[in-house]
Amino acid sequence: MLEVILSDITVMGQGYCVIGLERQSPDSYRSVRPMPPQAFAWREPFPYSRGDCVCFDPVPTVVSPPHLEDQQSRGLIKTARSLNETQLIECLRKAEVSPDLEHLFGCQVQRSTQGGKAVWVKPNEARRSICGCEYDNVHFRLYPEPAGFSLRTEVLLRSDERLNSVPVVDREWRRFAGRLVQRIQRREPLPLAQRFLNWSVRPKLLATPLKFARIGLPRPKADQRCWLMLDSLFPQPEDSWLDSL
Repeated sequence: MLEVILSDITVMGQGYCVIGLERQSPDSYRSVRPMPPQAFAWREPFPYSRGDCVCFDPVPTVVSPPHLEDQQSRGLIKTARSLNETQLIECLRKAEVSPDLEHLFGCQVQRSTQGGKAVWVKPNEARRSICGCEYDNVHFRLYPEPAGFSLRTEVLLRSDERLNSVPVVDREWRRFAGRLVQRIQRREPLPLAQRFLNWSVRPKLLATPLKFARIGLPRPKADQRCWLMLDSLFPQPEDSWLDSL
């Protein structure tokens, strides 16, 4: 059985993509993506949270770039151990990390020439699909969609490089933004929700030493471009932050 610490739970269609940290030595971890017995996404009910320690029986898996961390499983079994947020971030800082944009995925990054200049990589050039980094600033954007809204961020890395229009797939931040929008009793709640995220929530993130992000890559589509996503943003949101709305 392989034991991992759940580090990332991201929204993927109607399910979740999950990444865990496997301990390699006292000072190093590597990311593993345990997949359900069938398909790529875990469906509800998914009773686990970041920091939970789980084990699973690995199944021989054929991987393709950039998702070289994929590992088929027969299901997850929760252990009695769980890490708090500070402990989890300590482990993440001993896993895949990069000081700058160039080394996130071990390949050249490309910038779109349209819209918000989002960043992408060629899947066959990437050496991994997930990496952690320190950030100095973050700015939230909410865009209306037919089924609700899209949550995106602008992230300023410690290297003074900027990631523009990065979609947030972090399960907890998506849920938090959804609860925020529901609390605003207005016909068009998104402008006020965006203002609250940037004026009230953002200072809470920037005031802590726990500023850490995990940037990921989706599975490639027909255009063979993997656009960068925000898999995890630490610190994670707290429901009590909504009390000041």
